[in-house]
Amino acid sequence: MKLIIEQPIREKYPDLRIGIVVAKNVNNETYQTGLEEDVSKEFGAFAQKYESVKFFEDEKNITAWREVYRSFGVNPKKKKPTAESLLTRVIKSGYVPHISPAVDAYLTAEIIACLPVGGYDLERLTGDIYLKFSQGGEEFFGVGAETAESTTAGEVIYADSERVLTRCWNYRDSDYTKIDTGTKTLALFAEAPYHEITDDEVNDTMKAIADKLEKFCSAECTILFLGKDRNEIDIF
Repeated sequence: MKLIIEQPIREKYPDLRIGIVVAKNVNNETYQTGLEEDVSKEFGAFAQKYESVKFFEDEKNITAWREVYRSFGVNPKKKKPTAESLLTRVIKSGYVPHISPAVDAYLTAEIIACLPVGGYDLERLTGDIYLKFSQGGEEFFGVGAETAESTTAGEVIYADSERVLTRCWNYRDSDYTKIDTGTKTLALFAEAPYHEITDDEVNDTMKAIADKLEKFCSAECTILFLGKDRNEIDIF
């Protein structure tokens, strides 16, 4: 299985890099001792860094991802990049996600560099994964959705050979390929479409994810990096 950046995406985002964690033999059913406490502590410390959401909104990677959304026609005030949405909630209300061990592990890593992270249960995918522009009108079932919605022409999506996996780059994942308690093999992605987001920030985010998956989910992890000089990489 490959992750493939289609050429029109590369042309529009020549600086695009993608960090990837592939995890096998994941235990996503049982919380091991220390994970929930670890997640609560890290999100609590993050929230205390900011006097208000206004200071957080000025973070360079939050600003960068808003510009990315605008670049393909999406208003980031109406559809926020996932890291901004989650971390704003953490700062405002002290929200701490406890969804499943693996999901908690990667959501916590979003505090490292304020980068959106998303991914899929690899055993539910068909063929390769493509990062591309939608032609519009493609059916999509988001996580928890009871009815389908349609993509908009020109929005950035992830897709396999059968379905749209994520809308608006990282705004909402597919219910069919979501990471749940039955997931054993998964891939997670963090992207740097603009040069303002550094390689180190991407790699530090992915290392934090891998460390937690190995420690708390007994996973076997591989970290990969798709640089701006390549358009595809074998992931599984």
